Amino acid sequence: MERRPLIRGYLLALAKVEGLTPGEAAKALGVSRQGLYKSLKRLEAAGLVEPGPVIKLSETGRDVLRGALRDLMEYFGIARIRLEGYLARGLGEGAYYISLEGYRRQIEEKLGFTPYPGTLNVVLTPDSLPYRRYLDSLPGITIKGFSDGLRTYGSVKAFRCSVAGIKGAVLIIERTHHGPEVVEVIAPIKVRDALGLKDGDPIAIEVDLLT
Repeated sequence: MERRPLIRGYLLALAKVEGLTPGEAAKALGVSRQGLYKSLKRLEAAGLVEPGPVIKLSETGRDVLRGALRDLMEYFGIARIRLEGYLARGLGEGAYYISLEGYRRQIEEKLGFTPYPGTLNVVLTPDSLPYRRYLDSLPGITIKGFSDGLRTYGSVKAFRCSVAGIKGAVLIIERTHHGPEVVEVIAPIKVRDALGLKDGDPIAIEVDLLT
């Protein structure tokens, strides 16, 4: 198999033509069908693309691109962002969802702490909204959705963060009643009480993008 930089280059090119047939992709990329077919077969054998009539990267292939993105962000010094806003009272749903075994166990395994049963709701300032949108396009840490036999719960994406020195994680929730101006933070302790915060207080979140 080709060296990793070449693999990343191939996968990046294929990511631009996902959903196309090999013939359509070859034309779009300006390469020969035969050459593209050979590359696809090698990448498929390595588990980096899915077999099928159209081009689709596998989850392993996507992980390779995520690694490339992290390397580039580290090289260009884009490791952290600062989100600013004010504390708002939530709807009380955070305590319920975070307490679910399907979420709590994954948080412990992937983030390394047992979450306090509740979330800190932060309404972002207009200046922070463009930075918040970065989180939608970055891989983060996936907390997979699950079913308890009665209902299905959606996936959640997490980014490690800190609030006034308290380590935790920002959650980007697949199914939520909140708009993009609201982020939810989890931590091993009740941050509101630990910092003596009340509704309307200003708050800043340092988010690690390379988690």
